[in-house]
Amino acid sequence: MTERYTDTKHSGSPAKRWFWLLLVCVLLVMVLGGLKYAQISKAIAFAESFPERSESVTAITLEPVQWRNLYRTIGEVKAAQFVELRNELDGVVAELGFSGGSTVRKGQLLLRLDSQQEQSQRRALLAQLQLAEIQLKRLTELKAKKLASKNDYDRALADKNVLLANVAALEASISKKTLTAPFDANTTLHDLQVGQYLAANSLVTELSGVGNQYWVDFKLPQDKATVVTGNDIEVSSKSLMEESMTARIVSAGASFNVSSRSLQYRALLIDPPPAVRPGAVVDITLSLGTVDGVFRLPSSAIRRSNFGAYAYVLNPAEAGAAAPFRAERREVTPGPLDSSEIIVLDGLQPGERIAAIGAFKLQDGMLVHVVERARDSEAPAVGSPQ
Repeated sequence: MTERYTDTKHSGSPAKRWFWLLLVCVLLVMVLGGLKYAQISKAIAFAESFPERSESVTAITLEPVQWRNLYRTIGEVKAAQFVELRNELDGVVAELGFSGGSTVRKGQLLLRLDSQQEQSQRRALLAQLQLAEIQLKRLTELKAKKLASKNDYDRALADKNVLLANVAALEASISKKTLTAPFDANTTLHDLQVGQYLAANSLVTELSGVGNQYWVDFKLPQDKATVVTGNDIEVSSKSLMEESMTARIVSAGASFNVSSRSLQYRALLIDPPPAVRPGAVVDITLSLGTVDGVFRLPSSAIRRSNFGAYAYVLNPAEAGAAAPFRAERREVTPGPLDSSEIIVLDGLQPGERIAAIGAFKLQDGMLVHVVERARDSEAPAVGSPQ
């Protein structure tokens, strides 16, 4: 028989050895976890020893106001009487009756073209006409005595009428070579000289009527063209007038321009200052109506993101908080901007506090210290430049 020898010193099984190894690892993890937990608890306690983060902002209390929906555009000043003076016939300048940039009176001679040839032809025709009248008179007497035929009489009468027509045509041609002012007006500058040849339809000068009335022409886009004749507009210009003036709309276009989709308007401006002249560009402000119950906020109070505009409403914080208010992010519907203030049409309620200056520092739910900003309830209504 074979004798089996067993070493009791190395008799432990592999499972027992793995058990002890796992137990050591678990104890090591527990020790490390305990140490980490102690560190985190200490950090939390340290953080809780500091007050919650807060910011200071300027706030306003909302009060509804009446908003005048104003629209601003530009217009062009035009003379109530205006004409481009051109010569119908060509010729050589024989006489100039005005200097460029001067004021002329109705009926004043402005330009006379040389008409000597036409005058000579007229004198010749008048001599022939005189002879034709003598001939017609003689035939009339002979016809009464039945000594001249009706055919001779009719021919003499026709000759006289033809000569009369030719004289009238020449006189009309001579008249067209003389240009006079159709109304009291201011003239533009020119370079015309006596003896200069002037082709037909050349611009002699532009006449702008002298008076205390001017037109102001302007256009409104399709969605703004709700004003009607009789409405007043405000006309202003920083360079031409010290104070704004009122003009009244007197006419409007019959249809929209197919390219710009705008409607042409014309207003009457009475007694403008001397600096306002035809061709000047002025600022136009008109009212498109009023809206009640809107809010007026500083532009700094309205924040914008990819999802739209919003403002921070300051609600009372819970008891024991380190600040009296807590910020609430609120989506709003902004209107037009007027100077440094913006109109809010929807999203806010009367009496709510809104963060104004410093609103960019806030986040939703943050504690807030506020400095109240008074709102003047008597402030004028705001308009909307476009």
